[in-house]
Amino acid sequence: MLSTLSLSPQNRIPTASRGPWQLPNCELPPKPQIFFGRDGEVELLVQALVDYSATHLAILGPGGMGKTTTATAVLHNEAVVRKFSSRRIFISCEGITSAHGILMAIAKILKLADHEDCRQAVLRLVSSISLPILLFLDNLESAWDSEDQPAVEEMLAELANIRHLSLMVTMRGTVRPSQVDWTHPVSQALQPLALDAARQIFVTISRRVDPTRDVDKLLALLDGLPLAITLMAFQGQVSTAQELMKAYDNEKTQLLRRGRNRRLTSVEVSIEVSLNCMTMQQHPEALELLGLLCLLPEGMGIRKMADAVPSLERPGEAARTLEQVALASGHRDRLRILSPIRDFILMSKPPNGRHLDELRDYFMGLCSRADNVGTATGKQNAEFLSIELGNITSVLVHFWKALPDGDNIPRLFSATRQAAHFSSMCSRGDPTTLLAEAQRRLDVMQYRHEAAECRRRLGDVLHSHCRYAEAITMLGEAKLGFGAADRPLGAAQCTLRLGNVLRMQSRYTEAVPMLEEAKLAFEAIGEPQGAAHCTQSLGDVLRMQCRYTEAVPTLEEAKLAFEAIGDALGAAQCTESLGEVLRMQSRYTEAVPMLEEAKLAFEAIGQPLGVAQCTQILGDCTHRLGDVLYEQSRYPEAVAMLEEAKFAFEAIGQPLGAAQCTLRLGNVLNMQSRYTEAVALLEEARLAFKAIDEPLGAAQCTLRLGNVLRMQYRYPEAVAMLEEAKLAFEAVGQPLGVAQCTQRLGNVLHMQSRFTEAVAMLEEAKLAFEAIGDPLGAAQCTQSLGEVLRMQSRYTEAVPMLEEAKLAFEAIGEPHGAAQCTQSLGNVLIMQSRYTEAVAMLEEAQLVFQALGEPLGAAQCTQSMGNVLRRQSRCAEAVPMLEEAKLAFQAIGEPLGAVQCMQSLGDILRMQSRDAEAVPILEEAKLAFEAIGDPLGAAWCRLVHSMPGPHPVEPR
Repeated sequence: MLSTLSLSPQNRIPTASRGPWQLPNCELPPKPQIFFGRDGEVELLVQALVDYSATHLAILGPGGMGKTTTATAVLHNEAVVRKFSSRRIFISCEGITSAHGILMAIAKILKLADHEDCRQAVLRLVSSISLPILLFLDNLESAWDSEDQPAVEEMLAELANIRHLSLMVTMRGTVRPSQVDWTHPVSQALQPLALDAARQIFVTISRRVDPTRDVDKLLALLDGLPLAITLMAFQGQVSTAQELMKAYDNEKTQLLRRGRNRRLTSVEVSIEVSLNCMTMQQHPEALELLGLLCLLPEGMGIRKMADAVPSLERPGEAARTLEQVALASGHRDRLRILSPIRDFILMSKPPNGRHLDELRDYFMGLCSRADNVGTATGKQNAEFLSIELGNITSVLVHFWKALPDGDNIPRLFSATRQAAHFSSMCSRGDPTTLLAEAQRRLDVMQYRHEAAECRRRLGDVLHSHCRYAEAITMLGEAKLGFGAADRPLGAAQCTLRLGNVLRMQSRYTEAVPMLEEAKLAFEAIGEPQGAAHCTQSLGDVLRMQCRYTEAVPTLEEAKLAFEAIGDALGAAQCTESLGEVLRMQSRYTEAVPMLEEAKLAFEAIGQPLGVAQCTQILGDCTHRLGDVLYEQSRYPEAVAMLEEAKFAFEAIGQPLGAAQCTLRLGNVLNMQSRYTEAVALLEEARLAFKAIDEPLGAAQCTLRLGNVLRMQYRYPEAVAMLEEAKLAFEAVGQPLGVAQCTQRLGNVLHMQSRFTEAVAMLEEAKLAFEAIGDPLGAAQCTQSLGEVLRMQSRYTEAVPMLEEAKLAFEAIGEPHGAAQCTQSLGNVLIMQSRYTEAVAMLEEAQLVFQALGEPLGAAQCTQSMGNVLRRQSRCAEAVPMLEEAKLAFQAIGEPLGAVQCMQSLGDILRMQSRDAEAVPILEEAKLAFEAIGDPLGAAWCRLVHSMPGPHPVEPR
């Protein structure tokens, strides 16, 4: 933004020798070079100036909002220059406190200063000129908000009555002077800049290439105030965004200055100008209200403020005053203060006394509403607290920093515990600062039990951020603290959470004894809710280990326990987990109603979101339903369901869930071979995970991107991506992800025909899956090892390997994997020319796929059976079979299978010497293979096309 309005010779407007109608040369402020985010406002103002013979414009807003810069951009607009030419007059009213002072400044510019009556001289000269004139009065509030206000308004009225004179003024505040018919549409006060514009200003001035997420976090502290952004950007020339965030945390608005302390070079001076204006001096109650509002980042309605702070005098009048001078602005029925103003007031003029005590009491009282969130009657409280949580957190943090006395500690700690519990349960806000501040103060005051409770909750936050090692350390410290304070309940809760952290790391053999220890501890002290949570977590461990027959009764036991104590949230979570078990078993028709039941339960209790370790959320239920459709190859329905879930996550301000949905949408596109679109969504999801410091989600995206590259035969890039993902999983202590990357790397080697290396890699992955108790991953590796042997034509070894995998899938209740093995065994029989047995095997697999509602596998079996008929030269029977498969692939959006069928149909025509029909089909297939990034398929089509027929060729 414009940092100075100094006048320079190059900004003088050349004119010809003066005639009777001409004005003298007028110096104008330079056109702003760094100017972003105000295109709409400039367009509106320019249009008004150009369309009317005389326009009266008032540009309003808080100090530092860019009023002068915006007006100066208008002043230099090409259309404005064409209309007004050299008849553009700029007057800075800064420091002028009267109408006479303004007229003297105008007279000086017009070379009329030697006249005794400068008012008449100015009006006479301006009236005598018949061409359009534009008069720009900058910082008019200096004179208008003074004792001379009536005279200033009279002067403006006289100027506005000159028919060819356009008037443009900038003023702090939101109230326009009276007696002037301001041009319609009357523009509203300038609003804070959008993030994109703020980022452009920062980067242009600082010339730094810091990560965008760091810059965005820094700019979020400045609330879109252009002056603050500009001054921070100058600091950015020598410091990184991360360094500036740390500095701002300590220095606040003292950091936002450069050079001399002036209005345009210091945010603090700019704010002081507004605080010291006459309107504020005449209404001291406004300053008291301002101090209270500065504690409330979400703002507050004035009626609510009056209820919360009954001792506040004339709150309505105080609020109007703050809005009038633009120190506050109305937003959704709330009065809100910009962040830099809040920071400055809390440092220099903080609230105190009775008003502050009443505000604290009010917000601590609100925290009790968190107690029934998650129950059938808690939905309304959850919605209310979601709105007020930012204010609650700010007030409580301020109280902890203010050295509360011992009498206040019990209630303050109770409110802190309730606020942190709600924040974690509903994934609203971030309780880290509140808990850390409380813990520090409680340690100093030697409240051991309360300090341990804060550490436990901080451990929960670290867990939810996938910072597992730190979470384990924090929870261990909390457990010791509870033990020292002789609080067995707190110690048991820490043990439960430690078990859940280990569970999230797939360290199941360590998690189970920890959870069982916690369960025994809860039962020993008569705490059924804690015991039920342990049972629930043990059920989830069994689910993740694919031990479904054991998981179901364990989860049902937990559900009954939750229902017995009236814990609707816990019961809904168990229902969701039971639905997830059915989904993992490919029992989709049973999974869907179970998940819908959980979804309704979450809706009924107003619980859209939960904590990472135990809580599954309404949005998560929705995207699980999307997963079911996705795994059934019902891609359009899956996309709709996942987009619904993503919208729900965004609506409740939960970026983690939204990013997870974006990841799943990318997976759907990958399954449809729409690789370019899949990559874009996966990259979007990866950036979203990184932006919220969610390394596990980012690693999962990297893994999926590696898979897409693998499917596109871009093996070197796929390997690099998978190795990057593997390192990321290792960094967050996630052995399951590491094993999956190893498995995929083995698959890449398989596809590159590097069979010896592939076998070693897949065996390593299989051992890793077995070590963490993941039989599904181990079975998949066995299946892949069988496929490697099949590709080497080592059929006698491949068959027992595939049969072993099939048995493993059946043992864990995974019919989909078992059907894939049956399908592969059928393909082995095809390669052995054992066609009758092959068809029987493929028909068996097809029936399973159809029973599971899995059209992709069923279509692949139809395709293989068509190829059997083709190999037997039973072309008349093969063609309808392949066309049926092709239509099935097209119906589910699976282009690879469809083009493979097309390739086989073209080959049949070649076998029948029907080259004229075969050639266009093979050409079309070749183009389709190229379009989906399959060079091998395209090469095969070229080969078949080039061979003299008839000559049967075996497609891939």
